[in-house]
Amino acid sequence: MSDDSSKLTVDTRVTVETPEGVDFRFVIAGPGKRGRAFVIDVFVKIAITMLGWLLVVAMTALMTGADYDFQVSGVSVGLMSVLAFSLTWLYGACFEAFWNGQTPGKRSENLRVVRTNGTPVGWFEAFGRNLVLFVDLLPLLVVWPLGTFALFSMAGTRRMQRLGDLVFDTMVIDEAREFVGRAAGITTGVERIPRHECSGRYSVPERTLAVIERLFEGDRLISDGRREEIGRCLSVAIRQRLGFEEPGPDPRNPNTYFTNTPQKHTLFLRRVLKTFAEDPTEADHSSDSLEDVVIEVLEEPEPAPVPTFETATVGDEGEAR
Repeated sequence: MSDDSSKLTVDTRVTVETPEGVDFRFVIAGPGKRGRAFVIDVFVKIAITMLGWLLVVAMTALMTGADYDFQVSGVSVGLMSVLAFSLTWLYGACFEAFWNGQTPGKRSENLRVVRTNGTPVGWFEAFGRNLVLFVDLLPLLVVWPLGTFALFSMAGTRRMQRLGDLVFDTMVIDEAREFVGRAAGITTGVERIPRHECSGRYSVPERTLAVIERLFEGDRLISDGRREEIGRCLSVAIRQRLGFEEPGPDPRNPNTYFTNTPQKHTLFLRRVLKTFAEDPTEADHSSDSLEDVVIEVLEEPEPAPVPTFETATVGDEGEAR
């Protein structure tokens, strides 16, 4: 048996269809990346606890006038208890509610918590799933390691959901960027967006690229005018994020600019799809294209100085002077 056929792959992609008929494709995060994110969050909690302990001891010494000798007092124990309770029950909930479904650990691993319909989580889901985390981390019969219930639950569900995710209808997705195949013909004859046309730093997410691709699918009977009208709002929003400044007409060939003006929004969306959805290593591109898929603000090189020449003035006698 060959090496390729002996490998067992698991498809962790899910597709969520909105009432408007738009498909969002997500990659479900596995236990490995979620475990690493959890460990990072644990270290962050430890660092916050140590910093809080130093602050509490210093404040207690200042208020009581005692020496700064790290002695444990009733006030210190009470404040540290409040801090430990907050980190245990409110750390994940507050970060996920205010930070769009991410904690420091999840952000470092490019993970995000969303509802199963693809929408962002709210306070109720963020607090609820972190409350059930206590049950997910319980060992089984004191023999299996911590997180046994979470592992069994993730192994038995299509979206790899632990008990907290099942109860509150959430899932953890992996937003690590990877180039995927796109429908042929959408970006044919379209140029990538060069750096000098953008002043911001923004990477168009995969979900937005899927919406753009869906707009240009051939099975949709949409006129060019209607497609331009639908894509206008999305085009304007992306332009603002990118800081895109559309160049004016070329004095040498202004006809091209005025010909593309009626479809400027759909043309811009196709350029976005060309720039961010296709693997830049598979196409030839100049140094002015977005090679790193992230728009960077680079200083344009100064133009080379124009050489000057001394001219001689010819007088009436024909002699230069």
